[in-house]
Amino acid sequence: MKILYYSSPHLADCDVPLLEHLQHMADVTYVLLITPGTRRQTIIDIKEVKPEGRLYPAREFSELHFLARYINLDKMWVLNMPAPHDRSLANLHAVHELCKFIRRQHFDLIHLTWPLRYGSWELYRFHRRMLLTMHDPLPHSSQRGWLNRVHRKVALKLVPHFILLNHTMRQQFINTYHIKNQRVSESRLGIYSFLSGHTAAEPLVSGPYILFFGNITPYKGLEYLCQAMRQVHRQLPGLRLVVAGRGLYFDLKPYTDAGYVQLINRYITNQELATLIEGSQFVVCPYKDATQSGVVMSAFALKKPVVATSVGALPEAVQAPRYGWVVPPCDVGALAGAIEKLCRHPEQLRQMQQNIANDYFTGCNSWQSIARGTLDIYKHTLNQEEER
Repeated sequence: MKILYYSSPHLADCDVPLLEHLQHMADVTYVLLITPGTRRQTIIDIKEVKPEGRLYPAREFSELHFLARYINLDKMWVLNMPAPHDRSLANLHAVHELCKFIRRQHFDLIHLTWPLRYGSWELYRFHRRMLLTMHDPLPHSSQRGWLNRVHRKVALKLVPHFILLNHTMRQQFINTYHIKNQRVSESRLGIYSFLSGHTAAEPLVSGPYILFFGNITPYKGLEYLCQAMRQVHRQLPGLRLVVAGRGLYFDLKPYTDAGYVQLINRYITNQELATLIEGSQFVVCPYKDATQSGVVMSAFALKKPVVATSVGALPEAVQAPRYGWVVPPCDVGALAGAIEKLCRHPEQLRQMQQNIANDYFTGCNSWQSIARGTLDIYKHTLNQEEER
């Protein structure tokens, strides 16, 4: 079985640990799409794209050499798109090169992890051999622009098979897009395990704190967490909230001036993120809407529980009280109560940490288990295609 796994840097933190195990089970080639806007995301940090639009061996990018600890770099390629616009000749040439590569290699299956953008639609000539992981079965509020809707609509029409990473949204996905049940398989996210070996020797923040991290966008509900911290501070004056990430959509100064919120408003390196998670009491995701969240799996990689809201598949991931706690969205009082409860009961936090270690490092939610399930999906998909 020959598989082409085609993805982009913003998913590399969950792609790489999956590929680490998949490449031991099947002949899997990894193609990573790099553009000027995506060259520095998650675990990928490439200084500059190359000037020529084409397919490069991954070894020609020195910043990717560290991946040899996890995957076979001889089975990894980089689709280098140097122009900012999909319609540029350089980018179109790169996609055409990938199409020729696919024809030469005779892949049995092409695994996409995101709907193709319009400049890459030439790849849909192989659509009968494709399956697509829908990281967002339904788009959340930051993905509802007209172009995203077009990309999604074309993918849903042409790709015959889909993988969802949670059970919660399966029926809603099927009903919304009128997808036949047999076209949908289920997998799950594992921990973003690369973080566990990247902590710094010295902590970045002193004293006890809880952590919010990632791009700071409106759907993530940070304003409710800050309001909750005002209440928490009255009961636990020594506890702070650390907010780490780029972007900001409201005035955080009243909270930082009060001393119980600390803002690190910039790109956070992998080592910094791992160190911040490691030093925290737990992580908070006060989201107003969501599907599943890589933030949860990043926290679990350092065995940190999560307080999350009951949106999308977050309750399925957190499984309160096994790995954390779940509260209603936009409920300041409930959020403050959950934070106070966990901080006052360290024995409950320790039990949650042990549950995460048991289930995600070696158990049913480990990457090895997920990879075996993914391989079964590949076999099932190929059998379905043979029967058509």
